[in-house]
Amino acid sequence: MNVAMNRALKLALLTGMAVIALSGCLNGNSAPSKAKEASSPDPATIPELSFVFSQMQRSADLLDVQERMNRILVDKIGAKIKLVPIPSDDYSQQLNLMMLKKEPLDLFVSINSREFKNMIINEHIRPLRDLVERYGPDIKQTIGDSMLDNLTIGSDLYAIPSMRDWASSHGIMIRKDLAEKHGIAPASIRTIDDVERMLAIIKAHEPGLTPIAAFNTQSIYTGLSNGIYDAMEDRLGVLPDFDHDLQLVNLYETEQYAEDLRRIRRWYLKGYVSEDAAVSEDTGRELVRAGAAFAYFSSLKPGVEEQESRLTGRPMIAVPLTEATMTTSTIKVFGMSMTARTPHPKKAMELLNLLYADRELLNLLNYGIEGKHYVKSTDQSIAYPPGINASNVGYSFNNYEAGNQFISYTWDSDSSELWERTVQFNQSARQSRALGFSFNPEPVKNELSAIEAVLMKYVSGLETGTLDPDVTLPEFRSALRTAGIDRVIAEKQKQLNDWSRRNG
Repeated sequence: MNVAMNRALKLALLTGMAVIALSGCLNGNSAPSKAKEASSPDPATIPELSFVFSQMQRSADLLDVQERMNRILVDKIGAKIKLVPIPSDDYSQQLNLMMLKKEPLDLFVSINSREFKNMIINEHIRPLRDLVERYGPDIKQTIGDSMLDNLTIGSDLYAIPSMRDWASSHGIMIRKDLAEKHGIAPASIRTIDDVERMLAIIKAHEPGLTPIAAFNTQSIYTGLSNGIYDAMEDRLGVLPDFDHDLQLVNLYETEQYAEDLRRIRRWYLKGYVSEDAAVSEDTGRELVRAGAAFAYFSSLKPGVEEQESRLTGRPMIAVPLTEATMTTSTIKVFGMSMTARTPHPKKAMELLNLLYADRELLNLLNYGIEGKHYVKSTDQSIAYPPGINASNVGYSFNNYEAGNQFISYTWDSDSSELWERTVQFNQSARQSRALGFSFNPEPVKNELSAIEAVLMKYVSGLETGTLDPDVTLPEFRSALRTAGIDRVIAEKQKQLNDWSRRNG
């Protein structure tokens, strides 16, 4: 199969999935669930499934939402859910601790990262292909067998991606009030040089404000670089311009990486970046909401201005800096995984399956209880009740992390065509030449563990400008080579070459 044909089939696949996923939402119905209903199970024998997810703020009404969800789950699959939130800024660390301590844990939101790959290597995650085949008919119908095949690692599937914006463009979110106050025209901001001039204006006229904050990682660099290469899931061997004849490059050895770090160092020394950026656990969104920051880099999608304005409590403007692209990483960035030690794999998969078909259950998980945490504006849209907003609502969940977003409500501040626009956004995005490739880390697991220690030591300091790259970058590069980054990239290149031969 030639490359053009392969890409055409990928686009057809994505189009088909989008139509299936969206049709239920627009018709006010979801696909019929095929999970078998339980017939009045003995309460003492009903299994309880721990469902772990990241949360940006505490939910005082969590147990009320959990109880409402369990009314549905006991009836439909003879199981209960236990919602277990972990603060977003501590999510990966706490999740790893739960696994190491063997605390009760069945399902969890998986974030495509080096930590996730380590969980697979350490056999903390259960392979899902057989369970999806047997108990996940709505997952298969919504996502499609071909895409599930493309998301395998090695020979199996370890995460079920949420249905959402699978493409992403990148840019910067800025406060509308301050942009207008200081005569900043968003349309004039097209490059990082333009961004730097804007930050200088804010620093000069708003001295008590941090001009630029990290979004949800201790890195400003990711904001500069996202959208210019395929990170190939972990930045250990990247694909420049999403093609590069499928030849991987060591990002950390490139002159562009060094130049970007020098720019960030300059921003840090000028006070554009906060002094504690390398260790701060506050997200850019939280800092803007608190009135402490002007802007943060972010991935962009249809409806992002309305979303970020709602979550920060301030009118925000999205300034795009790159075109929309789709990679394996953007599809897999959020999904649901199952722990290897869950005693109830069948019930856990039946629960996951419902999140792709049962509109009532998914909206409970996403938004809480009608009348308490939201009110209906139309059949499809919702708003906060009087006196309630994103900062004081009694329940919150990142609705893009799990299930089929296309069967969930939208906010009344969103466009009535949000889901149609999202489908079009996915379909029109540029596709990475490596779309569908997943790296199997098993052959280089020892090297990856050593590299992880190096990254933890250096990356946050370098990528927030806290450390001087002219002094520290050579040391960082040397440590990566010693840890085995060349062997990791060589193995990834070998697997990519094999994948390319199989897929045309």
